[in-house]
Amino acid sequence: MSRPRIIDAKDAAKSMRETFTDKKSKNRKSVPFTWPSKMQHVGQCLSVAYASDKWKTDGEYELYKHLHDGSSPNNALCTHNVLHFYDSQSERVPVIGPDISFSGVPMPREFAVLGLFEEVNLRLFVSGDDEHPKLGRGDDGIVKVMFKHAYLGGSVVRWSIDGEQGDQPFIFIYDKNGVYVIIFGNDLNVEKDGIVG
Repeated sequence: MSRPRIIDAKDAAKSMRETFTDKKSKNRKSVPFTWPSKMQHVGQCLSVAYASDKWKTDGEYELYKHLHDGSSPNNALCTHNVLHFYDSQSERVPVIGPDISFSGVPMPREFAVLGLFEEVNLRLFVSGDDEHPKLGRGDDGIVKVMFKHAYLGGSVVRWSIDGEQGDQPFIFIYDKNGVYVIIFGNDLNVEKDGIVG
């Protein structure tokens, strides 16, 4: 399976970092991993918690939790077999959902470091099959997940429709070994007020 097409995103990453933290960016960060060739769409992201020094002196971290507040859902893509229950790290979270290919998708070389990752709350697909999954209702399918020593990053993916190009912001959970979760949605963005949508 072919891999994503890697594009220069340093200007977008620098702008996102400076907007998010309300301070000048001192350096740029290239992804310390290879983007996966595919990920599994496991459901929706309800919230993501992270510690950041945005609006503060470098290194002065505060904990924030972004709750989904947009009109359209924030989708969650995960690397296979990475989700473990928050309270039982040895127990894998069972997931269903279709694989999404990144073959030829223009993924960024550079990104904005948004903070130290704390936790993510997901509403998972709980019935149907991988090609026709259905989300849980109420509390059914809601899980809290953590990854030790992970970070929250943000960047843009470039799209082209009818000859017009645009950049779609997304956020992701990663460490030096790879990306674990990608979160995206029509309303999701990284702004001066924080993560919105």
